[in-house]
Amino acid sequence: MPVARYALQYAAQLAQLLGSGWSASGCDSSTFAVLDGPGIELAVSTTSPIRSRTKVRVQIRSRGDLVRRRRTDYDGQVSGTIGDPAAVADAIRTEILPAWKKLVTELEARTVRTRAAIREFAPLAAETAGGRASVTYGSRPGVADVRWDGGHAVLWAGDDGRISSPSIEITRARGAATVLALLRTAAGFVPDPERFSVSDIGGAAARLLGDGWSATPWQWHDGARIEHRDDAGDGYTLGVEAGHLYVSTNLGDQSHTFMLKASWTDGLDALGVSVAAIVRRIRNIG
Repeated sequence: MPVARYALQYAAQLAQLLGSGWSASGCDSSTFAVLDGPGIELAVSTTSPIRSRTKVRVQIRSRGDLVRRRRTDYDGQVSGTIGDPAAVADAIRTEILPAWKKLVTELEARTVRTRAAIREFAPLAAETAGGRASVTYGSRPGVADVRWDGGHAVLWAGDDGRISSPSIEITRARGAATVLALLRTAAGFVPDPERFSVSDIGGAAARLLGDGWSATPWQWHDGARIEHRDDAGDGYTLGVEAGHLYVSTNLGDQSHTFMLKASWTDGLDALGVSVAAIVRRIRNIG
């Protein structure tokens, strides 16, 4: 088999070695192609210039009809060289395929849970909002958008069936309080209506961020550490400086994002929404 000169040619060689049901397609790039198989899609990438010893990486691409994989799930990646496609094809056959089939079984079960949870909760939220509330479902399972006369909310269903809202926009007060109350109930949270601390705001933000997020309060509850279970050591700090709430990353960049217009009179819900929005912007997941 001649040495491939670009990624698509290499992916075609892999498809030939893997046999019936496999095919390759290009993406207008000499260093990237897609390898399609029964129930699986693989990304084939390499560097340029391409020579016989050039490294190549083959990695699973998530299926759109399944919920998103966690960062701790199997990532399905093997590597090799352009000049030896047989070794990479064998690794795909013996390493990627068995592990992926096992993971797909779990992902399909998660998909059923999240789809059932969101389709049960979203109409209830729309009914509670009143007016001409409408519900639309995203292409990704477990995602819905509720719009009512006065705002809209994006809803996510986690693997455990809990509902979170990564995005809430309130243009008018009508219906907002009842929708937020419904979201709190779905998250299993009943706030103290008389008093809340900075750490309570962090907890409210973590619940809105969704499955896997948590907020660890500081000793005196004047701050909190917000983090995702898959991002060990890479969380966010919520605190107060010069009378203003701020969010900062715990990575090398110690810059603060101050909430200059935030006030305690805004209430726990609104402050939690604002903090969650800042965390999503910094993490670039929203």
